[in-house]
Amino acid sequence: MPLNSKTPQDLVHSLAEFTGLIDRDDLAVSLCLTFFEMLPVVSLRFYRTLATGKQHRLGLLVEFDENGIRQHSAEGLNAQQNGTAPEIDPLLHGALVSESSLQVAANGNRVILGLHRQNEVYALLDLNLGKGLVPSDFRMLQGMARIYENHIALLDYGETDTLTGLLNRKTLERQFFKIVTALQNLPGVQPLQAGRRQENGMAYYFLVVLDIDHFKRINDKLGHLYGDEVLLIMAQLMRSCFRANDRLFRFGGEEFVIILGPQTREGAILALERFRKKVEQHQFPQIGQVTISGGITDIRPYEVLSITLGRADQALYAAKEGGRNKMVFFDTLPQTQVECGSDELF
Repeated sequence: MPLNSKTPQDLVHSLAEFTGLIDRDDLAVSLCLTFFEMLPVVSLRFYRTLATGKQHRLGLLVEFDENGIRQHSAEGLNAQQNGTAPEIDPLLHGALVSESSLQVAANGNRVILGLHRQNEVYALLDLNLGKGLVPSDFRMLQGMARIYENHIALLDYGETDTLTGLLNRKTLERQFFKIVTALQNLPGVQPLQAGRRQENGMAYYFLVVLDIDHFKRINDKLGHLYGDEVLLIMAQLMRSCFRANDRLFRFGGEEFVIILGPQTREGAILALERFRKKVEQHQFPQIGQVTISGGITDIRPYEVLSITLGRADQALYAAKEGGRNKMVFFDTLPQTQVECGSDELF
């Protein structure tokens, strides 16, 4: 359907719907729907970039054609831990490496639109067209891309902690709900059974509560400016140690939360031990050595966040009681330790 068959009121209505969304997956669907209605689109695909080391792969998030819409969960993309290699499609690859936000096929019937976040390609929109676009169509494409990018930037601002730049507590609640919902239908990612160890090779989502050891002493002895610097450095160390699809949160004060996964139990403990040792070996300005303790539990379907956090907190208490500078799994605790402890340990 050509652009000029739609009225300005139609576009304004689409924009109103679009800018009222706060879920990124829903935002991708809304953007695709707008383009499908406003342009001569035969089919389109919305890809999210997935960082794997120094390389980027593409995860298919939304498909749109005459048969309707097919949406793939972002959690499912993370669970796959792989995706489309953009090198197999020169036009997609060009969109990833080019400074231009638009890549157009030689016959004009295919357009790739690059969507950016913090100066990096965040997503690609692949449009197959019934006919070539006219200049007004391209202006609309680029205008909608800028609106999308600005909206993502606003979401980033509202979802992050001001001091550390990590995701905030409110965002944790939304992310946790999406993961629990996905776990109910996602094959291969199943909950641990209470009181039993994980079977070898099984992939899980894990929630980790981290707490800086003796942080109150740092604030009391050196002041809150040094305490804030410790928090900033801790956030930087977290970013350098964990994967792009691991979610990092500042939960409050000196406490952090990480959602790992999906991965095996062995993979989770390797990642967390690597982080613990990196913190232990880092020399913090004016302070020297700082250590961190963590409590780990699996994320289970049909649970609310407070229940999962409660298990992780109990494991964290055991780590503190056991001498600090430790990572402890909840399902390794003896029954006598499955109780909350005193704040004095923190």
